[in-house]
Amino acid sequence: MSYRYKITVIFSFLFLIFSTDQLTKFWAVEKLMGKSPFIFLNGLFQFVYAENPGAFLGLGGAWPRELRFVVFALVVFFGLGCMLWYLVKRESLKINLFAYTFILAGGVGNLWDRVFHDDGHVIDFMLIEIWGPLRTGVFNIADIFIVIGVLMALFGEYLVKKSPARPKA
Repeated sequence: MSYRYKITVIFSFLFLIFSTDQLTKFWAVEKLMGKSPFIFLNGLFQFVYAENPGAFLGLGGAWPRELRFVVFALVVFFGLGCMLWYLVKRESLKINLFAYTFILAGGVGNLWDRVFHDDGHVIDFMLIEIWGPLRTGVFNIADIFIVIGVLMALFGEYLVKKSPARPKA
C-alpha cells in the first residue's frame, strides 16, 4: 500500500466517523438529556441519555477527575498517536488498516468528549436490552466503530494465520 493510499483512508474515515459521532452526540444532548428514553421494538433498542465518566461499562468512573484525565485522556492520546504512526509507517494489510482506523476514529471521538466536557465524561445514548439482565451498557457511535475495528482486527489475524506461509524474499 502506498503512503498516499494510507493517508487517504485514515483521514477520510477519521473525518467521517468523528463527524458522525459528534453530530449524534449533539443530537443526544438536544433531544434526550433530561427526557424519558425513546423505546423501539418493545424495548429491544432504546435511545437514552447517559454521561460516562469512566471507560468501558463505567470502569474507573469513580476515580478522581485528575486520575481519570491522566488515564483516559493523556494515555489514550499517546496510544492513539502511536496507532496513527504505526498505521502510516508500518501497516501492510488492508484489513488491519481499516480495522485500526476504525478504532482510532472511535477513540478520537471519545477522547474529544473527555477533553472538552467539563467533567471529562463521554456522552452515550444507545442501549440494547435483549431480555432481563441481558443487555449492553449505554454506548455511542464511537464505541460501535471501536468494536467493529476490534472484530475486524481479530478476523484479520485469523486470516493471516490461516493463509499459507509466504516464502521469504
